[in-house]
Amino acid sequence: MLDKVGTYYYFLPTYSQAKKVIWQGIDKGGMKFLDHFPKELIEKQNESEMRITLRNGSIFQVVGADNIDSIVGTNPIGVVFSEFPLMKQYVWDYIRPILAENGGWVIFVYTPRGMNEGWKILQQAKQNKGWWWEVLTVDDTKAIPEEVLVQEKKEMPADLYDQEYYVKFIEGASSVFKRVKENVIDEKEGLNPRKRYQIGVDLAKYQDFTVISVVDLHTFHLVKQLKFNKIDWNEQKEMIVREIKYWNKARTYVDSTGVGDPIVEDLKRLVPSVEAFHFSETSRAQLLNNLQVLLEQDKLKIPNDQELIEELLSMQYELVGHKVKMRVPEGLHDDRIMSLGLACWGLAERMPFKELNEALLEERAWQKHRKPQGGIKIKMTNY
Repeated sequence: MLDKVGTYYYFLPTYSQAKKVIWQGIDKGGMKFLDHFPKELIEKQNESEMRITLRNGSIFQVVGADNIDSIVGTNPIGVVFSEFPLMKQYVWDYIRPILAENGGWVIFVYTPRGMNEGWKILQQAKQNKGWWWEVLTVDDTKAIPEEVLVQEKKEMPADLYDQEYYVKFIEGASSVFKRVKENVIDEKEGLNPRKRYQIGVDLAKYQDFTVISVVDLHTFHLVKQLKFNKIDWNEQKEMIVREIKYWNKARTYVDSTGVGDPIVEDLKRLVPSVEAFHFSETSRAQLLNNLQVLLEQDKLKIPNDQELIEELLSMQYELVGHKVKMRVPEGLHDDRIMSLGLACWGLAERMPFKELNEALLEERAWQKHRKPQGGIKIKMTNY
């Protein structure tokens, strides 16, 4: 930036991440990242655009890859992509020809996220003598104390541990839900009046959706998922009650967190089969772990619903400090996952069910309605 005047970009996957991680970020020594720019070199600083202009005319700007349109028409000569595997491929496709024309440079800094674009770019670097590459594990950096690593290995999924600390490219290592596509079925099932069902309701908050999920307790098939928003609470309660009664007065777990608490109390007065589920960090993890097990053991079956499939696949493990979190990427929703998790809460084994065949049904109906043919009828009374 000092030797060659020009525009330099530092990309993160989203604008929000860029602002939190770099623009407002502080290193472990307590120093703000932006304070690494000597004050005497800075001409001006634009907070809203996260841009620093140096006295020599060079520009440093932090950019979210989710808003690439904000830099269309610009002419960077140096770019850093941080957490590159979490970005859309077209971001690099857009920047690449500009750097080629300018004789610019690019740096990719990231942790593996399966066999995706990050893996591909590393293979390209290894095969191209004009590229420099380096893979550093925790053994190389010594960034984490040995006793912390021992504890991490005990508490983290093995694939995630290897990915985060030993830079291994493992397909699906950070995915919370595995075997999602293997458990998709095309069957459409309606109500069976002799079956039992369980319902999960995730209530809308702010820009989210209310989602109602219905699971057949005999097959563990998700037979219905209803999603809606921008409907007043009274109408939502009516819709929920209607679904519960329709599905044979199914046991129903409803999110009671925050705004959900008074809603659940109203629902319980209307339908006794409603139970509250309060989300905390622990209960949320338990709910997702239960759903995870049902999918991995091929017990739960879901419909061929692309939006639901993509939402399940989008949920990832993230290492936040020394805690493993389960999240969907910023800007996406997890309402359908949570509703499905509630509908599966407490489920482990399918409930036995014997379908009554047609002949037996006819026999029972005949026995019920036939007239007695003679014989002695005795009526017992007390006086």
